Amino acid sequence: MGLLAQCFREQVKKMKDPRMSSEHEFDVSYSTGFLAFDFMNGNIVRIKRATGEEESYSSIGLVDGSITTIIGRSGCGKTTYAVQVASNIIRPFKDADMYIDSVEGGLTIPRLSTLTGWQGQELRDRVIDRNSGVTAENFYQRIKLIHDIKLQKREELTYNTGKLDDMGNPIIKFIPTPYILDSLAMLMPEKYSSEEELAGQMAATATAKANTQILKTIVPMLKATNIMLFLINHINQKVELNPYAASKSQLSYLKQGETMPGGNAAIYLANNIIRFDDTKLKVEEYGVEGYKVAVQLIKSRTAAIGASKTVNLIFCQETGFDADLSLFLMLKDAEVITNSGAFYSIKGSTIKFTRRGFKDKLKESPEFRQEFVSAALNYLQNSLYEATQKYESYNSYQITQEILNAMAA
Repeated sequence: MGLLAQCFREQVKKMKDPRMSSEHEFDVSYSTGFLAFDFMNGNIVRIKRATGEEESYSSIGLVDGSITTIIGRSGCGKTTYAVQVASNIIRPFKDADMYIDSVEGGLTIPRLSTLTGWQGQELRDRVIDRNSGVTAENFYQRIKLIHDIKLQKREELTYNTGKLDDMGNPIIKFIPTPYILDSLAMLMPEKYSSEEELAGQMAATATAKANTQILKTIVPMLKATNIMLFLINHINQKVELNPYAASKSQLSYLKQGETMPGGNAAIYLANNIIRFDDTKLKVEEYGVEGYKVAVQLIKSRTAAIGASKTVNLIFCQETGFDADLSLFLMLKDAEVITNSGAFYSIKGSTIKFTRRGFKDKLKESPEFRQEFVSAALNYLQNSLYEATQKYESYNSYQITQEILNAMAA
């Protein structure tokens, strides 16, 4: 440790404000339940203990205390996905719950029950949902209230994650609290919520400014107490005044003319921005009525982004996103599952099945289920390892230093 760093740490520890001495809190990721996405947004954590021993583990999914923005056209499954992900994140924690502000009022209790798998009292205990009276101000107040309660009940609401930081120390976190806002585009301040006030560009600008200020204010609260915010947002088409001089898009991988409403803070502050593009499925393909949804990572603070960062998920209109069929599609696209005529098989396996009979085969055959799990795990882990190696295979600082040494010689 350098002299400056040593003196600095000694001094800030003596200060009354504990925030002065705090340093980076190591991140922990939570599985969404959709592993193709989790590994796409994952990375490898390398640990070097004080003894010199080294080890590593895969960190996959969404990071604690993060903001995830989901964009796409109406009906492509954005809200459905957020609800399923939130319920999957809290499922392992008996004291965890999730919150939903449905500004658009699109979620019903039966639909929530279908997507989460919880019914009756368990649903009401686990999901705190409101579909009326949502304003920018009380959205902020509820986030702050959750933050304050978690700090007051720290001992009861923290746990040992079982993970280690990069120096081999145990990571202690608050249990995760997902909060879904559906949607950011419809969130308005109290004074603009009545019809007579809602007119003109002035109201839209004031709304964007208010939402921006609220998001900036709550970001430290989210990380401090592991509140995972999911913002559902729309994609609007911007009317260009000069078609020959199109304005630059707000974000890479937005198409020309596409914009995201609700202010730029939702873009700048988001840890992840996920784009959904859907294609209608034929019922005979997978035995479900729904869509194949291309889920593209267009912003991430834990993984690389780009045109290749896309996974396809199967969205059943009746039951939501299907994790098993989505993994099947992933392995089929990767040619780990191949077909001969009407029958499919995992490479190296003698067990055959049809596409429509895939789910039944998983339930009925433990042998096939084990083969499928092994094939999926092997493919996912190799994909994560290869992606990490690609960006860490060479330290470019070496070339920089050689040039500087040559200049100084």
